[in-house]
Amino acid sequence: MLLYAVPYFWVHHWLVAITYLHHNHPEVPHYNEEGWTFVKGALATVDREFGFIGKHLFHGIIEKHVVHHLFPRIPFYKADEATESIKPLLGDLYHRDDRSFMGQLWSVFGSLKYVEQDPNCKGAMRWAK
Repeated sequence: MLLYAVPYFWVHHWLVAITYLHHNHPEVPHYNEEGWTFVKGALATVDREFGFIGKHLFHGIIEKHVVHHLFPRIPFYKADEATESIKPLLGDLYHRDDRSFMGQLWSVFGSLKYVEQDPNCKGAMRWAK
């Protein structure tokens, strides 16, 4: 049982933590049914820094997650170039967090408790301050 359970929970711990961090950040909105579009949903993600492991083991999907959502069929070896090209076009709509993985996880779990309606954007919700 241990030979199955320990690796299973170890792998899934990382999958859940990384996925959670990609889609949660104080500046990233969430949308309800009437406010959501493909582009809004794609831009509601965050590029996170994950060091050597993220770049080489995960082929940069953690560091180039926004472009992955905008262009899901882009090959990983073109993601760096595409991200650098699209950042100036997105401006404030592009989100990146370069803190350490544990620092990001601590911050997100500690500060993001619930969302509330965004008064400036119909159909959008923001993390409550």
